[in-house]
Amino acid sequence: MVAVAIGMALVFAFGVLLGFLVTISIASKREDRLGTLTRQPPNAVARGARRLHGLGLRDITPRDTGDVRR
Repeated sequence: MVAVAIGMALVFAFGVLLGFLVTISIASKREDRLGTLTRQPPNAVARGARRLHGLGLRDITPRDTGDVRR
């Protein structure tokens, strides 16, 4: 019985960790595609991903948006 409870807790913890990683990955990919890493985050997910990654706006210069392919 204890082994089942431990197994369930591990599966739950793995699911939470996987959810965090997927959310961070999606937000990071979206910001890279939009080129918003040199500005304020566009939404709460991006803001949270930046906080978890430890990324800020320190010493970052905006890139030239004239040559960005969309």
